[in-house]
Amino acid sequence: MLHGSFAGPLGASPLTPAVQDFLNQVRKRPQDFKKLLLTVTLHPDPVGSAIWGRQSFTFDKQTRYLIDEILMSEQSGQPEVVVRDELRRIALANFKQEIEAEWHLNNEMINTARGLGYALLSPFIMDPLLLPEPPDPRKLCKLAREFAQKMLPQDLVRRIMNSDASEAHLTWLGKFLRGYAQGLLRPGEKHFRKLVEIARRWQREGKLPPL
Repeated sequence: MLHGSFAGPLGASPLTPAVQDFLNQVRKRPQDFKKLLLTVTLHPDPVGSAIWGRQSFTFDKQTRYLIDEILMSEQSGQPEVVVRDELRRIALANFKQEIEAEWHLNNEMINTARGLGYALLSPFIMDPLLLPEPPDPRKLCKLAREFAQKMLPQDLVRRIMNSDASEAHLTWLGKFLRGYAQGLLRPGEKHFRKLVEIARRWQREGKLPPL
């Protein structure tokens, strides 16, 4: 029997039997999928996350990859949205306190980064700004990890890295760095705008290493 959230208007599911079975596995054993569940719940773009792309499971005695099975599902039903929303429901039903604690950690991380101010943030905001639109969340995560390890208090970094939602936290941190830089592109900030124009030209000319 299909869970209610899987069913379409005529009771048909947009998901393959393998994806349906995977979601049933997660519902029965949420602790085994805690990292996925917390990441999907906190991540700003869970479908673009690394854990989404590498999530595997066993179905019919074969190893399947969630991303492949979603691609084989009925496209008109937006199967990735169905899966994402169902995973979030499972997470909230089983890890509500943990999710609240992770949001507190996320807020502490962003507030600490913001408190560093322009002088300390400036060496780290150009690369996130040079990512194409929309930015790859995995690249934002990578750039933020480098920033965190160099600039944030070590105890905070340890808690972020040890978190089951570390990828989500770092992606939010990358979005903060990019947003901070975008805020400096207002007309009055001529110096920063000039630096960005130069960096983008060098990027087009291949004078900067790929991000």
